[in-house]
Amino acid sequence: MKKLLLSTFLISSTFATVFSQYKTYAITSEKQGEFQWTAIREIDFNSGEFTKTLISNSTKQNIQLRSNNSTANSSNFISGRGVAAAAFDALHNRLYFSEMYGNDLKYIDLNNSTSTDLSVAINSNINYSTGAKNYDESNIITRMAFSKDGTGYALTNDANMFIKFTTDANPQVFQLGALKDSKKNNSISIHNQCTSWGGDLVGDDYGNLYLISMRNNVFKINIGKLEAEFVGVISGLPASFTTNGAAADDDGNIILSSASVSDSYFRVNPSTLVASSIKGGAEMYSVSDLANSNLIYQRKSSTVNNNFITLEDNVSVYPNPVTNNKFTVNFNNVNPGNYTMELADINGKVILNKNVNINGVSNEKLALNNSTVGVYLLRLIDVNGKTSYTKKIVVE
Repeated sequence: MKKLLLSTFLISSTFATVFSQYKTYAITSEKQGEFQWTAIREIDFNSGEFTKTLISNSTKQNIQLRSNNSTANSSNFISGRGVAAAAFDALHNRLYFSEMYGNDLKYIDLNNSTSTDLSVAINSNINYSTGAKNYDESNIITRMAFSKDGTGYALTNDANMFIKFTTDANPQVFQLGALKDSKKNNSISIHNQCTSWGGDLVGDDYGNLYLISMRNNVFKINIGKLEAEFVGVISGLPASFTTNGAAADDDGNIILSSASVSDSYFRVNPSTLVASSIKGGAEMYSVSDLANSNLIYQRKSSTVNNNFITLEDNVSVYPNPVTNNKFTVNFNNVNPGNYTMELADINGKVILNKNVNINGVSNEKLALNNSTVGVYLLRLIDVNGKTSYTKKIVVE
């Protein structure tokens, strides 16, 4: 329904390859030709087939709701209003979502859910409420994604409310305010209803978010600056195609689904914004949202473990978590050359920047001055400005 009004979501203790372990989740109609987004299914874009149904009106499941430290059994965790936005939390193996006109952030705990039992948690934090009313589309949250560092973000249709949420043992929700247009945008504004509402968010391998709007316009969102830059319009799509769901494939391309075109999906090269068709399987539904753990521009070697996110296994950080504000970065079999080592907080603010020359096995000892407890992202950037390695560091 997110999208009907506009036109009609890991970690194990060992290494796990992101692109091979986790599924893509689709928010779909109950039946072909319907536009009520109350079914959640797994989809395999290699075959175009829906491989599993998590929830729909036709399934019979025991559903345990957890809210405000209480539990209850109910089937009413997705109302007839339908799911408006969804994102996959790879860190905890959860599918987060919120409903049309809903003010709660919910997630399905995929670690504790089976084909007959679902564990659903509800976070009723007031900061997730945008004051949306039944006939006010502007402040409905219709876009949601996780950035590379594992932080969740949600965005209203008019982009006047950008929300950040955490997923740890004490989850918090923050209203970051409105996105601003880049000076490069000219007449294409992130706030314009005709060009920029609806669609979906997806993270990239460099810590940014991308918004693909319902009208197939692409914006790159700098999270730290709260700035949206218009990148271009996707070409090669049918005239009737509206982007309603977006995710990334195993190779870092963009995958698109539509509520208006249900017989095909599309793969988009993020560098050229040219789309090519992915034929669907035998059973097809309209799809209002997509969610998985992949990132745009990711490399196939991307892996995740319980200490950090890394592109290769040639860089290690210890201790991690960091104690006494000091840690060491080891390099092993890294391509020789000059690099910039950069440490930024979860908002993208750079708190440390150091030039290093790597030649063989070496290490760098770093100290944080006046740092605070939290999560930081360490990046190794080559002379061409390309991020070669990324580590998530926890400071205690």
